[in-house]
Amino acid sequence: MALNSSRVLDRNGPITDGWQRLADDEAVKTGASALVSFQRLKNEHNALFAEAAAVGVEIGGDVTLEELEPFLPRLGLIVVRFAFMRDGRPFSVGRLLRERYGYTRDLRAVGDFIPDQVLFLLRCGFNSFEVGPNFSADALKHGVAAYTVWYQRGVERNQTVAEMRLGKAKEQA
Repeated sequence: MALNSSRVLDRNGPITDGWQRLADDEAVKTGASALVSFQRLKNEHNALFAEAAAVGVEIGGDVTLEELEPFLPRLGLIVVRFAFMRDGRPFSVGRLLRERYGYTRDLRAVGDFIPDQVLFLLRCGFNSFEVGPNFSADALKHGVAAYTVWYQRGVERNQTVAEMRLGKAKEQA
C-alpha cells in the first residue's frame, strides 16, 4: 500500500510519521498507531480499538462517508488516497469530513497529486501529505506562502477578499 520511500509533510515541510501501515492480514502491535484499510476497520474495529494506541484508516475518493461516520470520533488519522491526479473526489471527501462530519484530527492526502494542488488540499481541510521522493517540499512551502487572501472561503473560514473590501468600505464611510 505505501510508497517505498515516502515521506510525510505538512504545510511547513517534513514531519515525523508515527503510524504503522498494516496489511489486512498483519497483526496489530499492542500500543502502536495502526493504519488499516476501510474494509479491515469495518470488520475488526472492536479488536483494533482495543489493541492499538490509535487507529487510522485509508480510504479512496469513492468512499461512502455515511459508512465511515460511526468510526470518526475514534479515528486519529484518515488517509485519503488519490487514484490519479485528475480525480477531484478526494478534495470533496476532505471538505465533507471537516464541514459536514466535524472530523478534527489528522487528514492526510496520499497518491498522485502535485505540489500545485497542496494549497487547494489545505483549503479543503487536509493537513498532512504522504509524498514520494520526487515531490518538492520547497515547492510546497513556496506555493503555500505565495497566497494569503482568497476569493472563495475554505474550511479554515478565513475572511474573503470581498469581505475585506466591504470592511474597508465601511471604515471609510
